[in-house]
Amino acid sequence: MKDIEIREQLERILKSERFSRSTVSVNLLKYLTEASIKGEKPKQYTISVDVFNHTADDPSTSNIRVHILKLRKKLTDYYNNEGKHDAIYFTIPKGGYSIKFKSKSNFSIKKPNKDFWYTAIIIALVVVLVSVYFVLQQTGYDKLGKTAFWKELATNNKEMIVVAGDFYMFSDYLENCHRDWFIRDPHVNSEKQLLEFMSTVDSLNPKDFNTKLGVSYLTRDALFTMPYLIPFFYENKIDYRIILSSNFNWEVYHNHNIIYIGSFKSTDALSILLEKLHINYDHIINSALVTSKEGKVKRYESSIDEQTNTNIDYTLVAKVPGPNNNVVYLFVSDNDIGCIESVKQFTNREKLKEFKKEFLKKDNYFRAIYKAEGIIRTGITFSLVDYQPINDSSLSSFWHFKTP
Repeated sequence: MKDIEIREQLERILKSERFSRSTVSVNLLKYLTEASIKGEKPKQYTISVDVFNHTADDPSTSNIRVHILKLRKKLTDYYNNEGKHDAIYFTIPKGGYSIKFKSKSNFSIKKPNKDFWYTAIIIALVVVLVSVYFVLQQTGYDKLGKTAFWKELATNNKEMIVVAGDFYMFSDYLENCHRDWFIRDPHVNSEKQLLEFMSTVDSLNPKDFNTKLGVSYLTRDALFTMPYLIPFFYENKIDYRIILSSNFNWEVYHNHNIIYIGSFKSTDALSILLEKLHINYDHIINSALVTSKEGKVKRYESSIDEQTNTNIDYTLVAKVPGPNNNVVYLFVSDNDIGCIESVKQFTNREKLKEFKKEFLKKDNYFRAIYKAEGIIRTGITFSLVDYQPINDSSLSSFWHFKTP
């Protein structure tokens, strides 16, 4: 494949409807293409300096991965529409920033057929049923309702609500195919944040986007914990219902027992409660769970190795008294593995015995930070790194604030 052919293909892409409206994507794709033709391997730092004119200490440097992700999506969209008959394909493999140039003879975009989806659904159902059966046989759910950690669910006669953290979505209208394109940006979790982000990018106009469409994105963290929670509710005769965090309202806190499961990125509804727990989430520089106590600040940075799919995920587990003889449980992490592993641990009878022996003899309410390590949502280790009791003197202050 000749360099002149690659550059001609680049010009076709840049003139397309998908790219012509975005100066950022045009400049980034030009830079990466030229670097890849020369055999160079661009780094996050060099892209930040050469394309975006950032300085070394500019915190915006960490957003390069976001721009690369958007560029990958735009290339996919281009080749699914305007460029579907092009002879040369540009791809950006995960784990790097170099562009691979492939001819039509050795690369194609395949769409899954109906049989694929039918098979996938059947496999998913089998996995869930087997998981439920396995958990029922192994953990003794009939006795969990009597443990110190869960006892309020069986004694205070409040309805249980499981709040599944969902993500904010917005959409862009694609003129070339006359349809809405739904977008999920991990750094945009409300309409306010969307407008703030758009104000920093010249090529984005809020009028081009639709918001509040009643569409949200639900990740695996809440879904994959259900095989552990549902048998527990069933065996202990606990009535429950599931709602999305986007449908949350503060009256729920006053009248129900709550189990919140989700990502820190979807915790806008919990912001006041997390502040009371001295917990913050920093998504700007190296996503981190941040705790503070008596002026001392600690950062727990989660990470994902894209080459090996190994995760380090810090997770908040908390049990908080509600304002009306009810209780609130939190299982919140940066990535899926933390939520899944924490719910798994706290619905395991033997693990709860160990936890009670060490902590719950003296503290009924607490907030704890765990470090979960694993591979592709499969936990390998789960260890406690920080524990803070919620004592009697601080209980009364939790709900003394004006709700939105």
